[in-house]
Amino acid sequence: MDSIVVTPRTVIPSVVFLRSRVPAAHPSAPILGEERMGSGVVVDSHCVLTAHYLLLGAAEVEVTAADGRARPIERTVADHETGLGLVQLGGPELRAACLDRRERVAPGLPVFLLTCTSAEERKGATGHVSWIGPFEAFWEYMLDRAIMTTVVNPGLAGAPLFDVDARLVGIVSLGLAAVGRYSLAIPLELYQAHRAELLGEVARTRPARAWVGFYPHAYDGGVVVTGVIPNGPAERAGMAQGDMILSVDGKPVQTLRELYRELWRRKPGESLGFGVLRDASLRVVEVVAGDRYEFYK
Repeated sequence: MDSIVVTPRTVIPSVVFLRSRVPAAHPSAPILGEERMGSGVVVDSHCVLTAHYLLLGAAEVEVTAADGRARPIERTVADHETGLGLVQLGGPELRAACLDRRERVAPGLPVFLLTCTSAEERKGATGHVSWIGPFEAFWEYMLDRAIMTTVVNPGLAGAPLFDVDARLVGIVSLGLAAVGRYSLAIPLELYQAHRAELLGEVARTRPARAWVGFYPHAYDGGVVVTGVIPNGPAERAGMAQGDMILSVDGKPVQTLRELYRELWRRKPGESLGFGVLRDASLRVVEVVAGDRYEFYK
C-alpha cells in the first residue's frame, strides 16, 4: 500500500480509546462482561463512532484521545439495528476523520485499520476489501451490505477502517475466522443514513422491531436455537436450547435471513407463533415480542 506511513500519521489524532463499565445486574454483563475496552473514531469535533456493544448498558464511559487527555461524556447511544455506537463529548475539540468518501466500497479496495491496544498505544494493519454482501449473526442482527476484509485486527474492536487517502470506510466490529475474511466492518454509509437520529437531532423514524431474545444459528438447512437470554421473551414463552425453528406464524423459514425478515415484520408487543421441532415432536411456541431497547436500557 503506497500510503502505509502517510495514512496512520493523518488519522492518529482521530482514533480514541474507550473503556466502559457495566453493572453486574445488566442483562448484557454475563455475555459481554462488566468492563469493556475498545477503539473509536472521531466523526466530528465532539462525536466518536464505535461498535455498539462497547456502550451497551454502560454506567460509565471513558474516552481517551491520542493526546492522552480524557474527555467528559455528555451522551451515549447504542444502536441495535446498525450495530453502531455513538459517544457525544464535551471539552476541547478533537480532529475528525475524513468522511468524504463518495465512491462505493468494492472488493479489491486497499484499506488500513488503526486501532488501540490501550489508552497509550495504537497499532495498524493493512489489507484489502475481500467481499461485500449480506451478513447475519445469531444475536438477532443482520446487515444487507457488510464489508469483509483481509485485515487482521491487531487490537480492540470498534476500530476505524480507512482507504489509502485516509477517508473513513467503516467501523470494524468483529474478527472472523474465514480465510480472506478476517474482519467485518459496518459501512460508514449506515452512520451517514441515520446520523441525525443517532445525534438526537430528529426523532427516530425507523419502526420498532420485534425482539425475541434468543440465539438462532443456521444448521443443516434449518435454524436451531442454541440459547435463550435469561428473562427474555423466548425464555418466558418456554422456547429451549435445541429447538429447531421451522416457521414463524406458519411461514416456513430455513435461514437466519428468512427468520429475521419474518420477525421484523412485527413490532414489540405482538405475538409470534414459532413452529418448532423438539424431541422429534412438532409444536408451536407463542412468544410475545419484546423491545430490545427497553430490555437493555
